[in-house]
Order: sequence, then structure tokens, then C-alpha cells
Amino acid sequence: MQTARLAVLALVVLVAGCAPSTTSPSTPPGQASPAPAQQRVLTASIALEPGFIAGLAPIPARNATDFYQRIFNAFLDLYDDHERPLPYLAEALPALNTDTWQVFPDGTMQTSYHLKPNLVWHDGAPLVADDFVFGYEIATPSNGFRTGLAPYTLMDSVTAPDDRTIVIHWKSIYPDASVLLVGDVKFGLVPMPRHLLEQTFSQGVEAIQNSTYWSHDFVGAGPYKLDKWDTGNYLEAVAFDQHVLGRPKIDRIRLLFITDANTAFANLLAGTTDVALDSIVFSHVLQLKQEWAGTNKGTAGVTLASFTAAYIQHRPEYASPAAILDVRVHRALAYAIYKQTFADAIWGGEIQPIDTIFSPSADYYPAIDQAITKYPYDPRMAERLMNEAGYTKGPDGFYASPTEGKLTFGVQTGPGRPEQAVLAANWRAAGFDFAERDLSPTEGVDAEIRATFPSVYINPAGLNEIQQTAIYHSTEVMSADRGWRGENVPGYSSPAYDRFFDAWSVTLDPNERTQIRAQMAKLLSDDLPSIMLTPNPNAHAFLSTVKNIPATTPYKTTGRITWNIDKWEFA
Repeated sequence: MQTARLAVLALVVLVAGCAPSTTSPSTPPGQASPAPAQQRVLTASIALEPGFIAGLAPIPARNATDFYQRIFNAFLDLYDDHERPLPYLAEALPALNTDTWQVFPDGTMQTSYHLKPNLVWHDGAPLVADDFVFGYEIATPSNGFRTGLAPYTLMDSVTAPDDRTIVIHWKSIYPDASVLLVGDVKFGLVPMPRHLLEQTFSQGVEAIQNSTYWSHDFVGAGPYKLDKWDTGNYLEAVAFDQHVLGRPKIDRIRLLFITDANTAFANLLAGTTDVALDSIVFSHVLQLKQEWAGTNKGTAGVTLASFTAAYIQHRPEYASPAAILDVRVHRALAYAIYKQTFADAIWGGEIQPIDTIFSPSADYYPAIDQAITKYPYDPRMAERLMNEAGYTKGPDGFYASPTEGKLTFGVQTGPGRPEQAVLAANWRAAGFDFAERDLSPTEGVDAEIRATFPSVYINPAGLNEIQQTAIYHSTEVMSADRGWRGENVPGYSSPAYDRFFDAWSVTLDPNERTQIRAQMAKLLSDDLPSIMLTPNPNAHAFLSTVKNIPATTPYKTTGRITWNIDKWEFA
């Protein structure tokens, strides 16, 4: 016990050492330093030091989450805790069949925004419509930005008739044009300060990508502005007095970079940190829920930001065994998973299994649920399907081919994922022999390795429907010819699915869009290019000394639990 206390004390001392000095270097000699204003600092731990904190940056999205991008950035729109889109920098969002959203006979569109008055950047310079135009001009794939997807690819031009008016000209119909923010870390049309970046922009791609503006010298318009960044240790932000939604209630926030989850957990228990964002793991959430039950010490929970699926290989040149290409085998694998037990084993009963790529919390989900084919646990049905496909169990209890012998499937997953062992055990119990492979951190980000798996690849992907639906479009198939770029990990290609997707992408009527979603979901549930498993949780916890933090976060909100960070305050 004494050792544990000393360990926690050491951690507290370590964190306290990160605090900035309050001594003013400008105090004249011989005069007493003025008493510093009393400020309570909210201290939060994050798992990794950010690679950037800009809402959109010309470098890969490494070490970046919407936690701190929400803290420092402001956008045209924002979702609330009920998944309702609200205007943020804009006075109102475009509305179809009004002057703010016009559809033209040639199939093009125009949307417009009127900015709120007196917007300013963190450095005090006016934030004007031309900053959105500049952002559109600079944030191109050729400059290293990840903007080769909707809505960016559908924009023909962005203009600013005056300082408060933004006009977007669209190449084609885009049903989601009223809300450019699509969740996760996709913030739509992001303003960029021309007065700070124009010279850098004129110097070419290398200067843009190497600029410290995106991180240590960032100037945004969000609720907090960057004040200090101690590389390797922490960064600090101060409340932005001129934030468009009002000055945040907490004066200063310190984000500690704590890579070890147990250290972050110990700091939270010791009260050295007030909030643990993504720095603790799921097992810590379960432990805190048990320890804090019936007390007022704090709240632990998860944000569901992605869906985990077992993707099935569809490229014949990589498929092994060849049986994995048979849709009857796909369905047999689905029937062999006891999903509820699987979810309980991994997530302690906190997260429920899913059956489709569309979120069960979406208002249109009942239509999806009625349309899809479901696969309840049924090992007899799994065996029947395998027999129909020509495979029977051998003396060892595993399926075999009359010509190829025993079928040995391969399953791989990224580093640290808990699903593989449980899923492989389910399948072995049903007669499927599986060889497991854990990818290393380096392999996990290698697009070719991720795409050329032999049978099954377990991986989470962002749960917003734009990303989930793109995974199965034939134009997104990852291949050597495309440099392994794309969203389509399983290599699935279906002309029928492409037609549904393309129609959905240009359909404006909400009811028609729901029906097309249902058709897409039905087709995917029959073809099974993937077996949907569970949402993927991101852990967080906070002490009761901080108020107004949401215990749970609907999937469309931006920033996860920090979506309303300007409303947080000390109890």
C-alpha cells in the first residue's frame, strides 16, 4: 500500500512539474510581483501529443482527434447533443428551395451562408468570408490535404461577394449540402486566415506542409486559444473572450500528453487530472463504474465513434482458401458467431452488437431494421450452408474440401484489438479452422498489408454513413493500380450497390433517401462483404468537480465529449 501511495505521489509531482511558472518576467527589480489572478485550471490527459490541432491540416491525420480540434476551431455548423445541426459561425444553415439553397436545371446547385457579425480570429484579426475562400483554395489534395472526398470533391467554386457572405457552387446534387460537417474529424469547409498563411501558400507545397501554423503556432476561432506548448509534456489553452458562442466558463485548460494508460488512470484517481479523454482504456471505464457506483466521485463512459466489422476478402488473387469467395461461406461464418456473448465478452455488457452499417440511433433506422437479413447464432444453419457449398467436417471437426483438404482460414487485425481471439474461438467451435495474425503498429498502417489479407480482416471504421457507405463502392476498391488508396478494404464490387449508392448521393427527398438506404443495407446483408460486429468505444472519464460534461455523446456530435466544452465549469 505504501508503495502504491508513493507511486501516485510521484505521478502527482511529475504532473505538477508541468505547470507553467506564475512569475512575471516583466516585474521591475525591487518591486513586489503583483498577485496573480486566481484561475482554476482544468487538467485533462490525452493519449498522444497532437500532430496538429487545426481543423484541417496538410499532413496525415496522425495523433489528431476531434477532442482538441473542437477546442481550438470553429466551423460553419455544429451538432448538438441531440444530433441536430446548428449554425455556428453562420447565422443560419442553407434551406432547400430558398435563396440559400438553389438547384438548377443543369443538375448543379448553389448554397450560401451569411456569417455572424464581428467574428475574429484568436489574434484579433477579423474573420471574414474570404477566409473560407482561401481555405478552399489552399486545402487541396495536391497540397497534402485529405480533401479527395465529399463534400470537397463536389464543390466547383467558393466565392465571397462581401465580408459576410459565402457562396458555394456545386458541380452536382449533394443532398447533405446543408451541413458540411460530417462528424469525426471531417469539418467541411474550414476557414483559414489569409492574413497569416497567404505568404506561406505562395512559397509552395513544402512550405505549406512544414509550417508550424498547423500546430505550435495555430490561430483559430474556437472556444480556446493556444497559449503554451511544451513539446513532449503538455499544451495549455486560455478562454477566448470573443468566441462567437460566448466566452468559455473555464479560464484555462491544460492537456497533458500521457501515453501510458495506467499512468493516466492513476492521475485521475489521485485528482491530479480532472478529465481523461482518450488516455484510459475500456477496462478502466468498467473499474471506475464499479468503484464510483453510488458515489459522487465522477463519471466514466465511452464515445462510439466507429463500427468494427469482420471484412471478408473479395479479391481472388489474395483469397485463401478459395472457399472464402463463396457467399454461402460468408453466411455460414455469420451464423457461427454468438454476437451477444461475443459483445459481452469483449465489452462487459456495455455495448450491444450491430447488424448493419447504419447507426441504430438514426431516426430512419426502423426502415433499415425491417429490410435487412439477420444472422442469429445457429451452428446448424452454418453447417447446412457449408455442406451446400461442398464442404464437410473432417475427423478433426474442421471443414475440409474434397479436393483441397482441410480449410484453414486466416484472420488478421490491427494492434491491440480485442476481437480477434474471441471471434476465432467462435468460428473454431463451429468447425472453421482459423490462423490468427496480429499486425504490428507499422503493418497496421500499411495499406497494402491491410488490403491483401487472406480471409478476414477485423477493423473499425468511422460510423458516419458517408464513410460506411463508401467502403463498399467499387470506385473505392484498394488495389495496386491505385497505390492501395481507397476506402473499400474488402475489395467488394457490386453494380447493384453502386447504382443504389449513386442514386442516394443525388436524391434530395428524405423519404426516398431512406428507402435507398434500406436497399443498400439489404444488399449488403445478403452479400455479406463484411460481418458487422459492434460499435468501437473510446474511453473517457471525469471527476464530479467539473459540471456540464455529457455522460454520453450521440454519434453525430463533433468533439465527442468536448462538443460543448465552452459550457464546462467547475462545481
